[in-house]
Amino acid sequence: MEGVLMRSPNFWAMAVRAPSGDTDLRAERFRSITRRSKLFRLPIIRGALSLGETLWLGMKALTLSTNIALGEEEELSKKEIAGTLIFALVLGFGLFLVAPVLGTKGLGSLIGASIENPVLFNLVEGFIRIAIFIAYLLVITLLSKDIKRFFGYHGAEHKAIKVFERGEELVPANARKLDTSHVRCGTSFVLYVLVLSILVFSLLGVEGWLYMLASRVIVIPLVAGIAFEFIMWSARHQDSALVRALVWPGLQMQKLTTREPSDDMVEIAMASLKKVLSMEKESEIEPNEATSKLVI
Repeated sequence: MEGVLMRSPNFWAMAVRAPSGDTDLRAERFRSITRRSKLFRLPIIRGALSLGETLWLGMKALTLSTNIALGEEEELSKKEIAGTLIFALVLGFGLFLVAPVLGTKGLGSLIGASIENPVLFNLVEGFIRIAIFIAYLLVITLLSKDIKRFFGYHGAEHKAIKVFERGEELVPANARKLDTSHVRCGTSFVLYVLVLSILVFSLLGVEGWLYMLASRVIVIPLVAGIAFEFIMWSARHQDSALVRALVWPGLQMQKLTTREPSDDMVEIAMASLKKVLSMEKESEIEPNEATSKLVI
């Protein structure tokens, strides 16, 4: 958790603060599944696939950084990483799919009236889901000092990328004046998924809780794909007043998942960014392609 991962179209790099205080830098070539077929590069499809890749790579980076921080040389196997990822997905399924549906039905029973209208049901369900997400972030922040440092590195990641996007030298001094939000942040992505799911789920009906759960699982990749396209589109049109208004809730939500980083955190983020940029530069990839698709 004492590190930052940066990913470009063809590589990923991670810098971690080792117990000795030194910077442990790891990097590998990475070929996204979206670059293997024209079908996988189609709008919405690429977003759903990118989400899966990001979850896998993020889990791998988290376990690797934890091993380094604890001074352990042995890395988790793919099987162990997959097991951890499955556990996280099951937990997410319970918190963000099962609990909101059952909570909405329970609320209907509490007030003595079943909520049958699909739009009303999904509005209530959606608000419960967003409330659970916010409560989850608040609880883990209060219970763990490590999470606060993790959020500090998250802020450092955003600042490093902002410095790069402004064309300035990658040094901590240039990051101090910047805030910790970023339009392409994963926190914003999650919020967009939660909001879009209200609209999409309203089309599915309320024919029974098992049907609702199954139908939601099936359409989640679609919702994620739409959210991905929105976040990429909004990043290209930040000068628009409409876009700034649309992304404002996501930027505010990032106040829960980022903290003002220390200079040493920013150094780690910049070390990771410098490494992935240098690997792209040394490869045969065109510079514009290599540096315009950094993923947060």
